[in-house]
Amino acid sequence: MSKTIVLEKLTLKNFKGIKDLTIDFSNITNIYGDNATGKTTIFDAFTWLLFNKDSQDISKFDVQPLDGDNKVVHRVDTEVEAVLEINGVNMLLRKLLKEKWVKPKGKTESEFQGATASYYIDDVPKKEKEYKKKINEIIQEDIFKLLTNPMHFSTKMTWQERKNILMGMIGEITDQNVIDSKGKLKPLEELLVNKDIDELKKSINASRKKLIKDKESIPPRVDELRKSIRKEDIDFKALEFRKRGIVAGMKSVEEQLLDKTKLDDELFMKKDKLYGLKSKLKDIEHEEVEKAESGRDKIAQDISSLNGEIAELKFDIKSLEMEKNNNLKIASNLEVEVKNLRDKWYEEDAKVFELPEDARICPTCHRPFDEEDIESHRQEMEGNFKQNKSKILKSIKAQGLEKSNELEKYKERVLNNETALKNARDSLEKLNNEKDKLQSEIDNFKVTIDLDSNMEYQEILKQVEDLEMELSKPVERDTQIRELKERKESIEKELEEVNYKLGYREMNDRTNARIEELLNKEKELSQQIANLDKKESLCDEFIKTKVELMESSINSKFKYVKFRFFKTLVNGGIEEGCEPLVDGVPFSTNLNSGARINAGIDIINTLSQHYGINAPIFIDNRESTTKLIDVESQVVNLVVSKSDKKLRIENGELVEEKQLAS
Repeated sequence: MSKTIVLEKLTLKNFKGIKDLTIDFSNITNIYGDNATGKTTIFDAFTWLLFNKDSQDISKFDVQPLDGDNKVVHRVDTEVEAVLEINGVNMLLRKLLKEKWVKPKGKTESEFQGATASYYIDDVPKKEKEYKKKINEIIQEDIFKLLTNPMHFSTKMTWQERKNILMGMIGEITDQNVIDSKGKLKPLEELLVNKDIDELKKSINASRKKLIKDKESIPPRVDELRKSIRKEDIDFKALEFRKRGIVAGMKSVEEQLLDKTKLDDELFMKKDKLYGLKSKLKDIEHEEVEKAESGRDKIAQDISSLNGEIAELKFDIKSLEMEKNNNLKIASNLEVEVKNLRDKWYEEDAKVFELPEDARICPTCHRPFDEEDIESHRQEMEGNFKQNKSKILKSIKAQGLEKSNELEKYKERVLNNETALKNARDSLEKLNNEKDKLQSEIDNFKVTIDLDSNMEYQEILKQVEDLEMELSKPVERDTQIRELKERKESIEKELEEVNYKLGYREMNDRTNARIEELLNKEKELSQQIANLDKKESLCDEFIKTKVELMESSINSKFKYVKFRFFKTLVNGGIEEGCEPLVDGVPFSTNLNSGARINAGIDIINTLSQHYGINAPIFIDNRESTTKLIDVESQVVNLVVSKSDKKLRIENGELVEEKQLAS
């Protein structure tokens, strides 16, 4: 059920700078007056009567009248009374602030002991709790502020509060609603199980960052492994073929020797043992070479590990630099804002009250006022001037403090960024130095083996020497036997050379297998990163779609105002918000006063329809616009008119533009 609230009459007695004033309101009421004549005081009186606050939502403000020294005028009662018509039924509200004076025993004069408020509904006294409950039944305070002040929604509320109100008008747009609106968003159904879109994006970014670091560490590791491969031009197949021929030749020579020398079984066993011992020596030598070669592999692995750490540090440094530059830019903008507010405060503080010349002359009969009336008028105007100046300075100071605190926060962030950057760069330099040192080691690496300290080798070598000495004892041999032995020695040397070269193949095979493994891993990581990019693209499309649905649904409810919920930043990021726009111009920046008023009226019209309540709208600085958009609620125009040194009240349509300018 809708509710219409109309302000029929408002009476002020000793309220702020107004001694006694009664206003009969119509559907459109115009209140004219120069600055500091009391236009805003009327709105303050109405909000004080209802909620014990002024029209700027401030609960602590001077309600009682002040004298020329800006001190409270005592022994007068402050009273505000209003007649409200609610759905055609009148209700009388009255609030009385009465000072309490008590004369203590033994003293001749009374002492002031504060002021107490009394509340009345239709002339029936009410307790404060009962009065507040009744007002809340008529209209809740937060809704009243939204429906009576065109500036409240756009200037007094945070963007989060504005967004919550607007979202309440259209209902919740669920993730499923967004997914169903576009077929390509269907894959998000599985991704958004038990998490929202923000959590999904954070998870994707964290996973991608790790994958990118892992991928960037692979190329340096592959390069180091490729450097470790033996690049001699060796045909291993040809070597295998050659070895088979050498072994066959060796067998033939040995068979001939056995046959020629007719060695007995003992001699054969000794030679067989000698051959086995020499083979064992070759195996030990080969093992020692492999151990020595492993030192180079260990250095290559250490370099590969350092490259991974270096790549990760470079990534972190780049991120920190971007974050620092963004914080510096925000801090710079805040410094400008703080300076502008400081200049504004000094400019306002320097203003002094000057009594206008025409304040000494009656505007009707053009006769000079009596000095007593002039002084009274001057005190009233100066009091209003001081009160207004104090309020403005307080507001500027509050804004300056807020901006200064925010500036310090961003300066601290910049310092933290610089510290983190220094630490990261120092760490990077340290890692690069370690890498250079290891690279120097691998470049100058030489394979050296120590067989002198190998007890097993030395023991076998001793056995070989003993057997050779035993077998070298002079025996009668013919020329053919000597030739066979020389041939055998030649074959053994050739076989040793072939076996040594074949040893490179196994090391190269292991290295190539590791390179292939790393390259496959790099492809796998690239695919995983590409898959995450697709998921993030889906998330961005989801957010964009949700904003479009939300903006479309909300903006369809307004005739003139549109709302922007996201703003693209210089660094490419997105900043969330809830900014009213008129023809694309933001309310908070470049919108002129007249357009602001009409934007506020459009917002009130929609909110009135949403809440089902129409309440009196007080439009301050109404002179800034000559054409007001259609509105169903009662309108009270507060118009700055330099020619009206005292309040002038008219009912009906506002005066023409040329009169407003006078």
